[in-house]
Amino acid sequence: MFGLTLEKLFLVAVIAGVVLGPARLPDYARHLARSVRSLRQFVDTTRAAAEQDLGMPLRRSEWESVNLRQYDPRRIVRDALEEPSPVTKDETTEQAAQMRPGQKYVVAGTSSHPIRVPIDALDADDPRRIAARPDGSTSTPDFPPPVVADRR
Repeated sequence: MFGLTLEKLFLVAVIAGVVLGPARLPDYARHLARSVRSLRQFVDTTRAAAEQDLGMPLRRSEWESVNLRQYDPRRIVRDALEEPSPVTKDETTEQAAQMRPGQKYVVAGTSSHPIRVPIDALDADDPRRIAARPDGSTSTPDFPPPVVADRR
């Protein structure tokens, strides 16, 4: 682990026995055993807390049961982009319910950053454009409305 072999550990134990003496050696051995036990308990509780927070095992032998491909950022982004966005449909329907016949603009965006969109800029089948028709009809015209030239 740290370049310690069995011979080096034996040599350290012999030197500790000589320096500490036979009377104090059992006390220091008990203290060392207690310290190693508390360190091992700390590592185990930290590993368990990390596994619980991450939601996946930290031991290599348990990683085989976890599908690590689900954490691939390319896959996450692709899935997010392929997912349909239902928010715009709900927002469009809500705005169409608030439209008045003859209204010229739709106010979109947030209250702090409103955006005025002309009704003519919307698609012909957009519910907001249909709701804002001056005649109140809900049918889509087969042809665009005539352009009237201003003669002065």
